[in-house]
Amino acid sequence: MRFRLKNKGNKLLNLQKIVIAMVIWGVSWPALSAKAELADLTDFVNNLQTFSASFEQIQPDETLFQKNLSTGDFVMQRPGLLRWVYKTPERQKIVSDGRNVWVYDEDLDQVTVQSLDRVEADFPLSWLLYQQPLSERFDIIVGEKKTGVSWYNLKPKQGTFFQSLEVAISHGRLVQIWMYQNADNVTKVTFNDIRQNQPVDLQQFEFTPPKGVDVIGQPLP
Repeated sequence: MRFRLKNKGNKLLNLQKIVIAMVIWGVSWPALSAKAELADLTDFVNNLQTFSASFEQIQPDETLFQKNLSTGDFVMQRPGLLRWVYKTPERQKIVSDGRNVWVYDEDLDQVTVQSLDRVEADFPLSWLLYQQPLSERFDIIVGEKKTGVSWYNLKPKQGTFFQSLEVAISHGRLVQIWMYQNADNVTKVTFNDIRQNQPVDLQQFEFTPPKGVDVIGQPLP
């Protein structure tokens, strides 16, 4: 499309319009852009009720200079209910019943239990469990958006076991989460077979220690 300027007056008038438009858009565009960039993350968090998926987890082993691969299943329901099960290479079950967090190591015949309130700050998935604005807990940095996947960095405002989290949202679903203990120690989790906001079986969040196992800790009643 071409524009033709007929005289000096028109030139000044059009230039004035351009300058005004630049000022208006220069002021309003950053605000509009910030909301649009955060929309994928905030929509996911605000609308989340249940989430279930299989997962693959890669974690570096600094002593052996290799990466360990684990697989399993994950299911959660707000508020406070979670079940994270490692199937390979070693079986482990982590269950939050809304009051307590149970960790069952099958190979060790051992169960550890602590109150959810006590471990929530260091629990990297606790932000999924409650309807709480992320901005209250994290400083959020918007990252790249490639092939429909939006990345965000979540840095806790208070000290936790993890320095920061990298979260990937695609089409309204959580598809990856990277958990940084430090720059060289990053646990990367990828979710597959995702079912979001679908009914889940509440019995999955109940846990009774098997007979004969050692139980460390005292659960809240």
